[in-house]
Amino acid sequence: MPRVIFKRVLEALSGNTSSSSSGGNSSNHIEPNFSSDLSTDQFQPYKIARHGFPYRPTALAYDPVQKLLAIGTYTGTIRILGQRGVDRYIAHETDKPVIKLIFLNNQGALVSVCADDTIHLWNLRQTQPAILHSLKFNRERVTCTYIPHGSKWLYIGTDKGNVHLCHVESFTLSGYSISWNKAIELSQKSHPGQVIEIAENPCNESRIIIVFQCGTFVLWDLKQKEALQRYYCNNTIHHVCWHHEGKQFMCSHNDGIISLWSVSNKDKPISFQRPHGKESSGSISYHAIEKVDWLSCTDAESLVIFSGGLAEEADTQPTITVMQGKSITVLEMGSPVVDFVAVSHTPWKCDNQDPTDLVILLNKELVVLDLKTPGYPCVEPPHALDLHDSPVTCLEFYLDTNSTLLPTLCEIAATKPQCKDIFKKEWPLGGGECNLDEYEGIPELVVSGHADGSVRFWDATAGNLKPIYKLRTYKIFHRSSRESSTTEEEDEAYRITNIALCPHTQTLVTANISSTLIIYKLHSSEIHTEICTLSINVMDEIGMLVPPAPDHNHVSNLVGLHGEASSNEDLTQSSSYYTQVTAPSATTATTTGENENHIVQKSRLRSKSGNFRQSPGFQSNFICMFTDDGTISPISIFISLSTSNNLISVGTIVSLCVIDITQKTCLFNMNTNNILMSIDGKMHSSSKLKLQGLTDTSPSSLSTDHSFSKSQLEKEDSLNSDSAPSAMPSKSKRYIKISKKNTSLSLEKSIGSMESSDDHMLSRASSSTESDHGRSNEGVTYLCFSCTTIKKHSNTTVPCMWVGTQSGCLFSIIFNQTSHENRASNRVTSSLSGTLLQLHGAIVSCIFINLTGQVVTDHMYTWTTQTSVEEKDHVNDHDGEISRDIHFMMVTSERQVKIFTLPSLSCVHVFELPIECGQFIHSSVDTLMNGTCAACYTSSGHIVVLGLPSLNLLLNVPYLPPNDDRIAHTFSFTSDGQAMFLPNPTELQRIAYYVGIHENVQEMVGHLFVPCEDIEKPATGFLKGLFGGGYTSIDRENLFGEGVNGKTKAIARYIPGTGGSSFEGFRHGNVGSEFHQLKNKVLERGQRLGELEEKSQKLVDSASRFAAVSNEVMHKYKNKRWYQM
Repeated sequence: MPRVIFKRVLEALSGNTSSSSSGGNSSNHIEPNFSSDLSTDQFQPYKIARHGFPYRPTALAYDPVQKLLAIGTYTGTIRILGQRGVDRYIAHETDKPVIKLIFLNNQGALVSVCADDTIHLWNLRQTQPAILHSLKFNRERVTCTYIPHGSKWLYIGTDKGNVHLCHVESFTLSGYSISWNKAIELSQKSHPGQVIEIAENPCNESRIIIVFQCGTFVLWDLKQKEALQRYYCNNTIHHVCWHHEGKQFMCSHNDGIISLWSVSNKDKPISFQRPHGKESSGSISYHAIEKVDWLSCTDAESLVIFSGGLAEEADTQPTITVMQGKSITVLEMGSPVVDFVAVSHTPWKCDNQDPTDLVILLNKELVVLDLKTPGYPCVEPPHALDLHDSPVTCLEFYLDTNSTLLPTLCEIAATKPQCKDIFKKEWPLGGGECNLDEYEGIPELVVSGHADGSVRFWDATAGNLKPIYKLRTYKIFHRSSRESSTTEEEDEAYRITNIALCPHTQTLVTANISSTLIIYKLHSSEIHTEICTLSINVMDEIGMLVPPAPDHNHVSNLVGLHGEASSNEDLTQSSSYYTQVTAPSATTATTTGENENHIVQKSRLRSKSGNFRQSPGFQSNFICMFTDDGTISPISIFISLSTSNNLISVGTIVSLCVIDITQKTCLFNMNTNNILMSIDGKMHSSSKLKLQGLTDTSPSSLSTDHSFSKSQLEKEDSLNSDSAPSAMPSKSKRYIKISKKNTSLSLEKSIGSMESSDDHMLSRASSSTESDHGRSNEGVTYLCFSCTTIKKHSNTTVPCMWVGTQSGCLFSIIFNQTSHENRASNRVTSSLSGTLLQLHGAIVSCIFINLTGQVVTDHMYTWTTQTSVEEKDHVNDHDGEISRDIHFMMVTSERQVKIFTLPSLSCVHVFELPIECGQFIHSSVDTLMNGTCAACYTSSGHIVVLGLPSLNLLLNVPYLPPNDDRIAHTFSFTSDGQAMFLPNPTELQRIAYYVGIHENVQEMVGHLFVPCEDIEKPATGFLKGLFGGGYTSIDRENLFGEGVNGKTKAIARYIPGTGGSSFEGFRHGNVGSEFHQLKNKVLERGQRLGELEEKSQKLVDSASRFAAVSNEVMHKYKNKRWYQM
C-alpha cells in the first residue's frame, strides 16, 4: 500500500481530516441565511396534465349537450377534450385497452368498457374524475354496449349472443335479458355468434335491432319479449344505424356494400349499394365499411357518412366518404380511421340532426371538418394535438421569469401567414369551463426538438399547452430536390439532438445529429444576412488551456485524483504538449476551401451562401460544424450556453471545446483525458506529464473531495495500484440525458426510433479494458457556466465553467474578466483552476446556491461583476487568513449527492442513493415558498426530494416505470416543483411533486361538467300522431326493474369505486342548479305578473273613459227620433 494512502486511512479511522480538506478553520464554514420549513407531508407526486395526441386511440364518444369529446386508448387511458384549456386525462387502474366509450348525455358521467370485460362508470362532476362503479363479467365477454339518450339502462351484448341490461345508477344487472336462442328461429341449428351491434329505434323505445356475427339481425320488442322480424344477410355486418323516422335502417358490410332495409319487409333489403364500385365486384376486392351514419337535414337531403369501402389496391389510403344525394365526396386520411362522430345540436335520434361538423379520430391525429362549408375544410383545434407531427427528440422546460420571451414569440407568430388548409371557425367542442385568463403566475415555456430539424415553442402556462412558434433549422442549409433518392437521409441529417435556451437574453443554440451547432438570436424584424461557418475537428488540439500552477507554501494540498501528492519538480518540468495553436476563425459560407469541403462531406450539410432573407423570429448568422478523423462516428455533443460571456461549451466523448460567439472563434479544443491528467499531475502511460506556461492560479483551490469513508479509501487504494490506474467507472450500462435551465445535455437518439437504433447514443458504460487504458475514453457528461468564487484567498466571483465526466470527475476552468466594450477585440483566455473532485458514478449536475437559498445562474453576473455586498460581509480583513465561504455547490452523480462550500470546497453534507433506487439521471434545485430543495429522478423511476442544505430526505417514491429510456431522455425539471417527460411518442406528461403547485393547477383547470338545461324531445305533429308516426315510449323501470326475476350474480361481479357516493348522489347534485333555475323562473313570473297588472290597470282606465264617452253619447241622442239623427 502506498505511503500516502496508508496515512489517509489512519487519519480517516482516527477521525482527523486531511490538511487539504480542512483548508480553513471550522469557523470559516458557511452559515446559511435561509431556513427550510419543508416537511415530508408537503411532497407527493401528482399527474396534473397530459398534452398531445392520445397514443394508440381505440374508442371515441361525444356528448352533444355538454359538448365534450372522449378518446380511449390501447393503454387504458382516457382523454376528455372541450374548449380551450379543457383537456383532462384519466386512467384506469389496469392498462387494458378501452374498447368502448359512452357518455350519459348531460349527466356528468362516462361509461368505459375495457378489454378485460370490465365496465366502469366515471364521475365527471368532480375536479378530478374518478370511477364510481365497476362491473366485472365472469362467464361472458363484453362485445358491444349501447345506451339511448335519456335512459338509465345500458344494453350489454356478449360473445355468447346474449343481451343484458345494467342500471347505471346502481350499476346492477337486471333480471331481464335477451337470450340468443330466443332471438333466432328454432329452425336455425347453429349458434349465431357474438353480438356485433345494438341500436334502438329512435321513435319506438320498445324496439331494438340486435346484430349477430353470422349476419343475422333481429328486430326485438322489449315489451312483448319476442322477435318481431328476423333478417338474414350473407355478408358480415359491421355497423347499423336508423333513419330518424324509425321505419328504415342501414347496414355496412365487409365487402364495401351498404344495404338499406325496411322494418316491415324482412325478406330482402330495399337496396344494395357499393358506393365505390359496381354491385358485381367480380375479382375486385373491397375494404370493409367499418361504420356508417345516416343523418337527416331540415333544409337539404340526408347525409350518409361512412369509413372505408374502397377497392383493395396497393396505394389505397384510409378514407371517409360523405354522400348527399348524388354528390359523393371522398376524403383521404393520413392514417387509419378509428372512429368518427357527427356534431349535432340535438341528442335525440328522432329529430333532424342537421350536423355542423364531423369529428374524425385517426390513428395519429384528430381531424374536425366543417360540413356547412363547401370542400369540408379543417377546423383548427385549440389543443396541442400535433406534438408528434415529427418525432420528438429532445425536450426542455423553462420559466420565463422576465415575462418577455413568450409575449415576443406570440407577437411574431401573429404576424406570420396562416396555413391555407386551416379554416378559421369557432371550435365546435366548447364544453367545460376553465380559468386560464385568471392566472397571474410566471409564464412557462416548453421547447421541443424534432426529427425533421424543427424546434417548436409551446406556452405551458397554467397547466395548458398551446403552440406559439415553430423554427425550421434546415432553412439555412441547401436542400436537394424532393425527387432525389437521398431525401430521407438528408432529412435525417437535420435531427435535433440538443437545445440550450436563455430566456433572459433570448438566445438559442441547437445541435443536430450531423454535429452542427446553430446559434440564434430572437429579433422582431426581417433581416438579410450571411452565415459564418466555423469548422472544428474534435481530434485536433486547438488553442491553449493554461494548466494550474503550484504554490510552494501549499505543496501538501496538491492531492491528485488518486491521493498521491505531486512534487514541485514534477509540476515545473516543461512539456511540448501544451503549446499555443492558432485557433480557427469563422468563415463565411461562400468559402470553398479544402477544410470546408471536408466538413460538408462529413456532415452532409451545406449552409446557404451570400445574403439571404430570414423572417422575424429566431435568426442565425453563425454555425459551428464538428467532425472527426473517422475513428468515432457519430459525434455525441453536449452543449452549455453562457449568454453573459457569449461563450458556448461543447463536450464530446473525447474532447472539450469552448467557442466565442462574439469573435466567432474557437478558444480551445482539447482531449478531456489530457486535461484531467494535467490537473491530476499523473500520467497513466507510466510517464509524468510535464507542464509549461504556469500562471498565478491559487494552488489552494487545488482540492479533491476528502469526505472519504473507509470503504471508499479501500476502493481508492485499488485505484492507485499499478494494475488498475484508472478512475472508478460506472458499473452499469444505461443511456441518459442531462438537462438544466440554461444547460441542455441530451442525446441525439430519436424518440421515434428508440427501440431500433442505439448507434447515436452516448453510453456511460464501463468496459473490461477501460482500466488498462486509463482515461482514454473519458467523456463529458455535464457542462455548466457559472460565476462564483474559486480562489480560497479571495471572495471575488470569477466567470468559470464546470465540467463533469463519466468517471465521476468534476473540474473547473477560469476565464479572464473582460468588459463588454473590449470583447470584440480582446481575446478571451482560459486556465485550469486546479480544482478536481471525485464522486461515485458519472456527474449528473452541478448547481450553485447563495446564502439566501437562491440558485446562482450565469445570467445573474456580467464579466465586470465585482464582489457583492453580501460577499463582502464575509471577507476577512486580516491579511493571511482565508476568507469565509459564500456559496453552496450541490454536485449530483449517479450514486450520491454532495454539498460543498465555496471557495473552501469543504464537503458538508452527503446523501447516498440506496441501491434499490437505481442511479440518479436528472437533478434540479427548486426554490419553493417554504424553502429550497433538490429534486432528482432515478433510473428505477423514483422521485427523490432532498431538503437543502442538509440533504434531509423529504420524498422517495417509485412513481414512474423503471428503466424507461424515453422518459429518461426527455425528463425535464423546472425550479418550482414540476417536471415534464414523454411517456409515449405522442403525449407529454406533466407532474408536480409539491402539494402547493398541484393545488394551484387544480384551481386553473376548471370543471368538465357545467350544469345546463337538457334539450327537450321534439314534439310529435298532429298528423304523425294520427297516422301512427309519433314517438312511442315505455316504462323501463317496471319492465327492467327490481321486480324482474333473473340470475345475475353469476354473470357479473360488482366492484365499488372511489368517485363519490352514488349516481343518485351526484345526480341530485344538480338540485342546486335546478333550484336556481326555479328561482329565476319565479322572479320572471313575478315580473310578468307586474306587467300584467299594469296592463290590467290601463284596460280599466280605458274602459272607464269609454263608459263616460258612451254615457255622454247616450244622453245626447236619448230624446231624438231616428230621423233627427
